[in-house]
Amino acid sequence: KILVIMKRFGTNKDMVMQNFGRQIRLFEPLAKKHTIHFFCPDYTKKESKITSRNGIKYIIKPLSPFLLIPFYSSLKRLIKNEKYDVIAATTDPLIGILCNHLSKKYKIPFVYDLQDNFEVYGAYKLPFVSHFDKKAVKDADAVFAVSENLKVLISRFRKKQVYVINNGIDLNLFKKINKITARKNLGLPLENKIIAYIGEISKIKGASTMLNAFEAVRKKIPNANLLLAGKIQKGINIKKPGIIFKDFDSQKDVVVAINAADVALIPNLESTFSKYCFPCKLAEYMACNVPIVATDVGDVSLMLKKYPGSLCKPNDANDMAEKIISKLKKSGKVDYSGDVKKLEWKVLAKKVEGVISQYERQDKFK
Repeated sequence: KILVIMKRFGTNKDMVMQNFGRQIRLFEPLAKKHTIHFFCPDYTKKESKITSRNGIKYIIKPLSPFLLIPFYSSLKRLIKNEKYDVIAATTDPLIGILCNHLSKKYKIPFVYDLQDNFEVYGAYKLPFVSHFDKKAVKDADAVFAVSENLKVLISRFRKKQVYVINNGIDLNLFKKINKITARKNLGLPLENKIIAYIGEISKIKGASTMLNAFEAVRKKIPNANLLLAGKIQKGINIKKPGIIFKDFDSQKDVVVAINAADVALIPNLESTFSKYCFPCKLAEYMACNVPIVATDVGDVSLMLKKYPGSLCKPNDANDMAEKIISKLKKSGKVDYSGDVKKLEWKVLAKKVEGVISQYERQDKFK
């Protein structure tokens, strides 16, 4: 019986009600064999509700500074009543600190899932959060890191093993579609060269470099288009020749958009975030076998270095443009299937289950 504590809202989505996110995908396959409950603090709508989906029970509780005591009391009652075998923390360092405390209080084994380098999160600016979060990482029975580079960072102060569990992919959703069919479905130019970027359009994600690189590409390939979809940060101007913006309502539309492209971009700047993340869009692009051009940062570099011409220098629009043009001239799909199979959610979930089962055999979870 596993309790996962995850904030309700993240990545600009209601992860519970929209059935979205790494945490749900990792634990959902385990619900076929284990009892899985999610306890979800709601900082945004501050609602209280219980819902179930695909064998997982979601318990949503409102949280604010004025609701700390009733929130904590309801969580303690749940743990006492349900007698969980494992408690898992994810999505926020404050949740990691809380779960470490609960683990010790009730003598429940503690798993900490690090989906990012939490040092870049706003919570780290609060007094003592850095100290107590690092303590949670050190104390946890098992720690999952989203990337190899994050594992290296954590291993500087955590002596016990760190398991790498990348962000994954649903291969029933993200798959190859005929390019012309995809373009017709979205009303895109059938003959033009299309470069796609799906994700947050912001400075930290390399939007300025991407836009400058596209201008350079247009000088060499006048019929090129840049297809964008995602939240636009204030101050980013995308109203330029050749740029097409789409506001997609569903993940299915995203799949179609990726397949409509000749090249897909990951333009991240080098930062304390990008060095340790594993972008979901990397697996999504690869599942559609669309040629990728990405900045040479973090685990994206590790994944794409075997595919020549895929990596460009961070914050270098000219180098990005050159790599895009080279890919556009070659045309055609790239076979990423060997790597993609390892990133399927059910495969990653089996790794999670394997870690927990391994500790069970050693009686650490009893």
